[in-house]
Amino acid sequence: MRLDSVDKEILRILQEDARKPYAEIARQLRVTEGTIRFRVARLLREGVVTRFMALIDPRKVGMQVTAVVMLRVEASSLGEVFNQLVSLSESQHVFQSTGEYDIVAIVHARDLNHLGELVNRIKSFTGVRNASVSVITRLVRVDPTLKL
Repeated sequence: MRLDSVDKEILRILQEDARKPYAEIARQLRVTEGTIRFRVARLLREGVVTRFMALIDPRKVGMQVTAVVMLRVEASSLGEVFNQLVSLSESQHVFQSTGEYDIVAIVHARDLNHLGELVNRIKSFTGVRNASVSVITRLVRVDPTLKL
């Protein structure tokens, strides 16, 4: 889908505050509210915007430990391991990767004991050959927005 400057500005504004009223976005961009409604509907229909959501700080809701889990997985089990990782409430991001590891996941746990239990559960998934875990010690930057 080709995005023009109005589409990109709408996306920029919605990334900052997805609750901003369409009327306010229209005023800011000097277009009609109908234009904003039409374009946001099109961006949703085309899959450019996949959903609107609240960003939550995991530590504020009791998930004190964040870790990166990197897995080597048998090729025949890759799909099933993906499904199992995605189904875990503790997993926030699950990526397929190239290089030394097949899967990289970002997980959140209540504490180190919980993380240990979670890692043991993940290691027990059929097809997991090796797991490497790194605990995140400092959050430097998290930016879920895309610069357009």
